[in-house]
Amino acid sequence: MSRRRHLRPAAVASAAAVVLALGLTGTAHAAAPATTPGSAARADDPDQPENPLYDAPEGFRVDSGREAVALSWSTLSAATAYEVHRAEAEGTGPDEVGPFELLATVPTGSYADDSADPDVAYAYKVRALDGAGHVSPYTESLRGTRDTVAPFAPRDLTRARQDERGVTLTWRTGDSDSVKYVLYRAESPSAPRVKVGSTTSLTFRDTKGEPGLTYSYEVRGVDAVGNESEASNSVTGTRTVTAATAPKAPSVGSARLVGKRLTLSWSQSPYVPVSSYTVYRSKTSPVDTSDPANRLATTAGKEYTATVGEDGRDYSYAVVATSQHSVRSPASASVRPTYTEPRPPGATYVHDVAPGAGSVRLGWSAVPYGSDESRVTGYRVYRSTSPHLTKENAEFTEVTSGTEYVDRGLTGGTKYYYAVAALNEDGLESALSPEVSATPTS
Repeated sequence: MSRRRHLRPAAVASAAAVVLALGLTGTAHAAAPATTPGSAARADDPDQPENPLYDAPEGFRVDSGREAVALSWSTLSAATAYEVHRAEAEGTGPDEVGPFELLATVPTGSYADDSADPDVAYAYKVRALDGAGHVSPYTESLRGTRDTVAPFAPRDLTRARQDERGVTLTWRTGDSDSVKYVLYRAESPSAPRVKVGSTTSLTFRDTKGEPGLTYSYEVRGVDAVGNESEASNSVTGTRTVTAATAPKAPSVGSARLVGKRLTLSWSQSPYVPVSSYTVYRSKTSPVDTSDPANRLATTAGKEYTATVGEDGRDYSYAVVATSQHSVRSPASASVRPTYTEPRPPGATYVHDVAPGAGSVRLGWSAVPYGSDESRVTGYRVYRSTSPHLTKENAEFTEVTSGTEYVDRGLTGGTKYYYAVAALNEDGLESALSPEVSATPTS
């Protein structure tokens, strides 16, 4: 019958002094040396005359882990190598071990045993060698385990309190070998869990949750080598919103500057009601929102547009939300708008030409513009008595803010040619509309 004994978590923890998993992987293992003449003498007689290795290596330590059992010891000045021996541990007593076998020979004062069977207790001992064939006494044997058994899950997670300072949770150990507990929360039962903290006690207060947002919580136990248990039951909790609660900082999603046209837009958490937003700017970043000189504007919406000066590209912008109880949020991240050279507006077309007595009435379509384009501010009407009208050969122009124009004082019986161009706030002009003509009556 095999001497291997698979341990429950409590037995694993008591098998040896353990620490958190060291994450040691890929450690090179020296091969066990072949038997050579004199090796039996070395093994049987560490007290041979003039043996410089008269003491065993000191500070021998065995640390259990998930991926490997980590061994370490103090090196001896006379030693050139160290033999690591391993035996299966059948019980907790010092004599309850199987026969020791040579596991590896290494040149340094450490070794990671990643070949150990999972969850089997082993005893380890080490001795030193030198180039002349001398050996030291063995260290005392110590025990370690490549522990992969997770603790039992904590039980009876309970929301003990929720107020404006946070959500306080308590739970029971689950009769496990956990040495600490990790708290997770999610914005809904089906949303991804996010780690919010850890503790060695059986209580935790989440002070960093967003006020007004109901979270789903769970707790997991972690043993000394880092194995994490299954989740406890889940509970919900909400940090209370009061008149003194500050809104969350706005999140600026878009900042654009097209020519002189600035457009900012942002999003805001809905859990603390907001009455207004204040936009700040400065030529340094981050923007100092405590300086009244940096205040640019206040708006009730989540967007701000304005025409700025020639130096508009030199500024960074930030937004602060104010609650219905006049409590200010932290400032948003400071952003510098992306700049786009202004473009001329699109062309229009004349859809209505009506000659009258000494007059011609024109009507045309308004030119649309997008959020990344400068605003259309008006239209310029061009006129000539010759066909093939261009901006250069026009005999008359007139600017209007509307989409209709009546040209008066014309000579009856004379044919007139017209075209219209759109204008934007950057002073740029579109191409001409297709040419139209009309002959007023006398």
